[in-house]
Amino acid sequence: MTRWLLPVLVLLGAATMTLLGHRSFNAALLVPFLVLGGGVLALVTLVRALLPGRRAVNFIIPAYLLGGIALAYAGMTRGMSWRFDRIEEEFAPLIQALDTYHAETGQYPESVAELIPAHLSKAPSCELEDSPEHRPGIADGGYFRRTADTYGITCMTIVFWKYSYNPDKKYWYGWD
Repeated sequence: MTRWLLPVLVLLGAATMTLLGHRSFNAALLVPFLVLGGGVLALVTLVRALLPGRRAVNFIIPAYLLGGIALAYAGMTRGMSWRFDRIEEEFAPLIQALDTYHAETGQYPESVAELIPAHLSKAPSCELEDSPEHRPGIADGGYFRRTADTYGITCMTIVFWKYSYNPDKKYWYGWD
């Protein structure tokens, strides 16, 4: 039983990190701690192996833990990438509606509310939630009009990291 406990716990931890990556942008803050913990574990194991007069060191447990850290990092990275993809999908109808509105009126709207229901069925959300209480203070879901001829879309993601849409070049980019 104890022989299988560590691999099961490692896989469970990796699955948890993957789930956190899909659920929250802020979960990415745990990744440096995972990498640091893995580095300390590897260093301690190597020092113990090199000390004179020590018995043979069992490398199986650190190998499982380092493998779990690698899986957790990969899961977290994929989860974050999935969230960025979801933001792009969520805002695609808004971008199309803004282009249509601009073609019809010659300017961009002051707010997303001007597009509903004629051009857009619902306002998108940076939080990727259907409920409006998840968007306090963001009535336009990240949209802002710079001038009559330009606009921007910016979502806060990981702490201070922002994910924005450039309408001139028609691409998404991250910045701090």
